[in-house]
Amino acid sequence: MRWRKRESSPEAEEEEEDPNAGLSEADVQDLAAQRQDSVEAAGALLDGPTVTVKLEEAAPTPTPEYDVGDVDVDALLDDGPVEPSIDHSELNVVVHADLDELTDPLADAPIVGDLPVEIEFENEDE
Repeated sequence: MRWRKRESSPEAEEEEEDPNAGLSEADVQDLAAQRQDSVEAAGALLDGPTVTVKLEEAAPTPTPEYDVGDVDVDALLDDGPVEPSIDHSELNVVVHADLDELTDPLADAPIVGDLPVEIEFENEDE
């Protein structure tokens, strides 16, 4: 399979405008001097003394209810009996004894869309 180059029409090709068009020779030289000064100033910043920033170590601040604390690495790699650990799977779990007390959070939600009413499907009773 061969890829074809898209032929460009003469209308699509725009001539590049001269950025100095309409400026006097003195203005062009002044802009060139300003550009050269800017380049030299940027080069001086890059070539200047290197400033090193001292990194501060952040103190670890674990969430106390989820953090089990420090663990010895050898204990993790040991195939021996495992020390009892704290079970974090039950943290922040809400248990509802009676589900009748719960309300539908979407009961009062407005219907947003193209249709002003809820759609009922024929197979809903099955």
